[in-house]
Amino acid sequence: MPANPLRSLYEMRRKELAAKSLLEEGLSRRQVLRRGAVAGAGVLVGPGLLAACGDDDDGGGGGGGGGGGSSDEINILTWEGYHQEPWLQEFTKETGIKVNATSVGSPAEMFAKVKASPGQFDIIYNTAGWFDQYVAEDLIVPIDESKVPNVSEISEAFPWRDATSVDGTNYGILYTWGASPLGWNSDVIPGDFDISRYVNDEGVPDDWNIFWDEQFKGNVTIFDDPTSVEPMIPLAIGIENPYQLTDEQFEQFEQKLFELRPQLKKLTSGFDDQANTLITGEATIGYINHDLVILEANKKGVPIEANHTVHQGVPAWSDNATLTKEGGATKEDAVYEFINASTAVPWQARLVKTTGNSGTLSYDQAIDEGVTEEELEPTLIPQTRQGDAFFDVLLFFQAPEDLDRRLEVWNEFKLGIGA
Repeated sequence: MPANPLRSLYEMRRKELAAKSLLEEGLSRRQVLRRGAVAGAGVLVGPGLLAACGDDDDGGGGGGGGGGGSSDEINILTWEGYHQEPWLQEFTKETGIKVNATSVGSPAEMFAKVKASPGQFDIIYNTAGWFDQYVAEDLIVPIDESKVPNVSEISEAFPWRDATSVDGTNYGILYTWGASPLGWNSDVIPGDFDISRYVNDEGVPDDWNIFWDEQFKGNVTIFDDPTSVEPMIPLAIGIENPYQLTDEQFEQFEQKLFELRPQLKKLTSGFDDQANTLITGEATIGYINHDLVILEANKKGVPIEANHTVHQGVPAWSDNATLTKEGGATKEDAVYEFINASTAVPWQARLVKTTGNSGTLSYDQAIDEGVTEEELEPTLIPQTRQGDAFFDVLLFFQAPEDLDRRLEVWNEFKLGIGA
């Protein structure tokens, strides 16, 4: 790593008009689905890696080749677990269209890959909050919903197009969504800890500020992804819109973020890393990457409970099928056939059962398709029945007021952890 990675990175960005992001090496937001939500990478990038990020990272569905080319083969850039090889093989058997899946570890890495090689991938599973950047760089094209008949099957529990639209034009089809809750080990907390100031009337931790309490110094876990984590910080301060900060609010946010350093031993690099941190007892409370962290810990006998409706608000994410301009737009028949197939209720029910993601189904759709209550437990589908009481506290990712500034602050924050 160069002596001054931030300076090197931003110099590279200026010279190349590079994407409004920092590429992170292939550690995962939802690793072993493990990545789920919204996105963590483990280390700072050094100069020259933007060009290298066009190299394939096998995502379990075969290596992604170049985009364009034959319309009987498509390449998708996705998240681990979203498109499993048997599912892709089944689609190929039914349609004759081969699908190569490559996984990424963060929204920033996805953007950097597409920026570096705009035609390499045909469909990307773009995260809410990043559509503006892709449109500004002319990397994606609007979605023609008339070519995705199964879009009518997507639950209207929340206005998912708000996250996929830029200036009134829709660029994506919802594939799955989730939120990052406050989680804790109920064998340990409350225990001997005094958390009375942080709990609601039911005694449930309900305040992000619990992470800063001296009692939990060195025992808090968060994951390495500014897209997902940074919005929680303004919410803890009491700022209603965590994505559009004034200069004064940004200074408060930066100070609050840096004050979190002593509470952390490390930043986890993905789903499995954070789950292991909780399973081993290295951390007892934290900002949870994905609900599968909770499921995995519970399977190992560690009772992690979660609050998805923290009163200050909960950052939420969605991942959405999006066509690249130089790839997918050149073979629309094949890519739309795949998007439509993977939006169908049976495909989505399998996604929910297999991975614990919330997919696109309503509660009734899931039950009717044979998803059991137990299988729904790690998802947010049951909570959607609460309607506005649930969705009003979810704040889906948006493009922030100054992405470059936020990324720079995040990397400075990382350098101080464990010091």
